[in-house]
Amino acid sequence: MKKLYKQVEGYFKRFPEGIEPYQMATRLLEECGEIAKEINHFEGSGIKKQKYGEPDKEKLANELKQTLVAVMQIATYYDVIDELEKCIDDSLEQMKVEGLIE
Repeated sequence: MKKLYKQVEGYFKRFPEGIEPYQMATRLLEECGEIAKEINHFEGSGIKKQKYGEPDKEKLANELKQTLVAVMQIATYYDVIDELEKCIDDSLEQMKVEGLIE
C-alpha cells in the first residue's frame, strides 16, 4: 500500500493544478475496461490471440497497477486512507475468525 500511496503522491505533483473527482472516476472506469480487454485476451475471446499474439502478463500487471493507483487517488483525494486501511484490517480479521486465513 505504501508504494501505491507514493505513486499517487507523484501523480498529484505531476498535475499540481488538481485532478477533479469526475476525472479520477472516469480514469478508474477506463482502467477497468483495459483490464477487461486483457482478460478477454487471456481467455482467448474472439480473435484476440490471432490478432495480438499471446497474452502478456506484464501488460495485465501494468493495467492492474494503474487501476489500483486510480483507486488510491480517490482515497487520497477524499482523505479516507486511514478508513480504507481499517476496512482492510477488519476484513482480514473477519477472515481469520472464519478460519479462512491464518
